[in-house]
Amino acid sequence: MSQIHDENSDSELYIGLMCGTSIDGVDVALVKIDQARCELVEHYLHPITAPIKDSLRQLCSLADNESNLKSLENRIELMGKLDVQMGHVFAASVNQFLSIKNIPKEKIKAIGSHGQTIRHQPKLEFPFTLQIGDPNIIALETGIQTVADFRRMDIAAGGQGAPLAPAFHNAVMRSTEENRIILNLGGIANITYLPKESESDVIGFDTGTANTLMDAWFMKQHPARVDDFDRDSGFAQKGEVDQSLLTHCLNDPYFELAPPKSTGREYFSIDWLEEKITTSDSNASPADVQKTLLEFSAITIAKAIQDLSLDAFNVYTCGGGTHNRLLIERIEHHLKQTIFASDKIGISGDYLEAMTFAWLARQRLHLQSGNLPSVTGASSEKILGALYLP
Repeated sequence: MSQIHDENSDSELYIGLMCGTSIDGVDVALVKIDQARCELVEHYLHPITAPIKDSLRQLCSLADNESNLKSLENRIELMGKLDVQMGHVFAASVNQFLSIKNIPKEKIKAIGSHGQTIRHQPKLEFPFTLQIGDPNIIALETGIQTVADFRRMDIAAGGQGAPLAPAFHNAVMRSTEENRIILNLGGIANITYLPKESESDVIGFDTGTANTLMDAWFMKQHPARVDDFDRDSGFAQKGEVDQSLLTHCLNDPYFELAPPKSTGREYFSIDWLEEKITTSDSNASPADVQKTLLEFSAITIAKAIQDLSLDAFNVYTCGGGTHNRLLIERIEHHLKQTIFASDKIGISGDYLEAMTFAWLARQRLHLQSGNLPSVTGASSEKILGALYLP
């Protein structure tokens, strides 16, 4: 309790909630924020049950070949059900966290909930992004005001609605001593370039896949699995890179797009992968595909960084992929330099994204902008998020 008790400070306590494209669980971050600093005070990983995970993956996948009204109705019913279920999951994650850490809810200024992304389509004629996990339920069941729906205002202003983390990186991780690249290795990989010159714009975008294809392929090949991911790249290390499949994946038009750009698992899906396997001259074994996907992620990430044509920079990683030693080694191989965990500069790599949405909640309550137009392509800086009261 001593860490959160500071009567003479203008700091406030916020909780950030994040469940990313890998659907590993709910990251809960308690963050102390004032004008000068943003400090992770406590953290917690809340589990999601296997049936809910399976339903989320079903909903996030592309629709099957059935396009009849009944099929559409079933998907709408599933979305509505999961919106409520995830609302309860997010609320339970906060209540469980506060109970475990013995923190009174009255200490918390607000919750910032990203929600669970089930579709992200910023390039359509009528662009949209959709996150579920009803914030009304979160506010009601926790008794704490909740900020959610962060992305749609940026899209309304002509932006991609993502990535939003670069605004947080800019606020708390920028240095006047070195050019920094923050590399998030979640389901999707994204980078933020933080130039040391204060007058230079921040650049940020999704490079493509990090873990989502590796996870999806691993789960498909291991229906009786214990983990939902290839722990220690054990499966990948049984295979070899298939050059035909790798080349076919690298030729995808997404990688030719200039920033701003963002993507999601609805694009880099198991269907995308199986189409690449079918249309390539590949005879890859399942383990070969796994190894190829790891190399694919490493190459596309490294190339996105190299395309920035920087003279000197350091790379700091965050997200679950930071713990995939083989992936890190392959990125380093293609970059030809060592990369570091963001913990080296004082920000937890495992909870950086949850911290982002705690910070964005504060921005909303203080009526300050939360997006960077140089990153998302929005017409201007905007206050992001809607406020839900208990």
